[in-house]
Amino acid sequence: MSATGELDTAAGAALVVDSDVDLLSEIACGLRSAGFRVAAHSTVNAAIEAARERTADVAVVGAEIALEYLATIAKEADHLLPRTIPVVLTAKSAEQVTSHPELAMRSSDYLLLPVDPDELLHRVNTAIHRNRLREERRLESSLLRDRVRRISDEIRQTNEPSEMVETVLSGVGEALGAEEVTLHLFEDARISSGSARWQRGGESTEPTNLAELQEELRVLGTELWRTSGSLAVAAGQLDEVPAELHRIHARMEGFSRSGLLLPIGEGSSVFGVLWVAADRGRRKWSSAEIALLQHLLGNLAHGMVQGQLIIGQQQVVDRLRELDAAKDGFVATVHHELRTPLSSILGYIELLEDGDGGELPAQARKMLRIIERNGQRLSTLVENVLALSVLDAGSTLATSPIDVVHLIDSVVADLLPLSATKRVSFELVPTETPHVVSGMWELLERVFVNVLSNAVKFSPDDGVVTVRFLSDDSMVRACIEDSGMGIPADELPRLLDRFYRASNSVSAEIPGTGLGLSIAAQAVERHGGKLSIESELGVGTKVTVELPRA
Repeated sequence: MSATGELDTAAGAALVVDSDVDLLSEIACGLRSAGFRVAAHSTVNAAIEAARERTADVAVVGAEIALEYLATIAKEADHLLPRTIPVVLTAKSAEQVTSHPELAMRSSDYLLLPVDPDELLHRVNTAIHRNRLREERRLESSLLRDRVRRISDEIRQTNEPSEMVETVLSGVGEALGAEEVTLHLFEDARISSGSARWQRGGESTEPTNLAELQEELRVLGTELWRTSGSLAVAAGQLDEVPAELHRIHARMEGFSRSGLLLPIGEGSSVFGVLWVAADRGRRKWSSAEIALLQHLLGNLAHGMVQGQLIIGQQQVVDRLRELDAAKDGFVATVHHELRTPLSSILGYIELLEDGDGGELPAQARKMLRIIERNGQRLSTLVENVLALSVLDAGSTLATSPIDVVHLIDSVVADLLPLSATKRVSFELVPTETPHVVSGMWELLERVFVNVLSNAVKFSPDDGVVTVRFLSDDSMVRACIEDSGMGIPADELPRLLDRFYRASNSVSAEIPGTGLGLSIAAQAVERHGGKLSIESELGVGTKVTVELPRA
């Protein structure tokens, strides 16, 4: 098309088909004189063969021969009349074309007989020009579709909403040859990224002059979202903008380009609008462009909402990690600050009981025993809290070879003062086989301290706690048995839960926190083993600690 709007002469290849030989010759001569290369045929079959051998820019077909061979033309449409070749029919009357919908659908235009050479040339050039524009639009749509697909892929590669917005704005701007692309987002709990603008020749920036339009843009965006619509604005043409949106009208008065406004949202509500401004002359926004942009905005909205959720979850996880690290530091500090004075207290109690401070009255010795007993309870609680912290951290344990027999001998020695208060004795069944496992000494020591102290605590006065070792090629088993009150059968499954205590121990007012066995079981599991409990009311309890042999 020339600058004045007139059609340029579009000489090229023309296919002429008509059973009227004189008319066929007349049309062919007229087109040749205008510079066209012409293939003329009076039968459809010959035209089909010619179309297979070469490509035409336009086809001029007589309506009568087209109707006569309509079935053949329909069947061989891809050969005789490909979709990319515009067809101009020659007809005796308009009704000859319009009364046959399929024929009208397959043609670009028609020309009434007798043929006027100037009109023929004009109709042919118009058909070629329109077809080229259509092909250009189709190619543009195909390129835009590929670009939208790539932009969507880039959106899925990040969880950061601001990066998604920047990718979409620059991608849309480049793909459409736009001068400006702005995404204005409203306040919404579902998203966190702010409004942004892309301008040709510059980087994306935050628009600073949209705040006054906030409410009107929300009204307009909500209506477009409700109707799944869009709003196209040309220079000086604001008819589609509702008259009550005074601020938008005032802003658009000096607009000299082509603009397109699209809503973006998720679910039933909108949370922003996309504005595209381009210098497109008289060209309108195509339905394909609008559909692809709507599809892209759907991907962007979904990505932003999901990204916001993921970022929120990550922030929660990071905060929990910070709190967990703070907890570990606090536990370590408390453990150190409590353990040191407790060790000193228990040490001085032992000295006093041994008479190093002089002879004590019987009443004073009784008080010291109460202090020692409660100090031991507090010491056990401190060690259990530290063990819980180590276990909950989930970090890799620092292990070394440990002889379980030697470890239990050490624990029994530490528990002798406790067992002496109830006159409970330990019986370690002798074993000649080495029972070595790979583990963390402090945790396994805590396992057997908790299990053996429980056995002492629940044994009757003058009772016996027996320790046996049963091993094979792969596992080491230490069985600790007492002759205490036993545990109700229906409570055994819950016995390893934190803070759970058997009902009969509570009613008997036996002190405890309900953490000992839970810590022991978790520590054994961290070492790849298993802790199991068998018990019978009034008979006693057996705890088996099973650990992989080193």
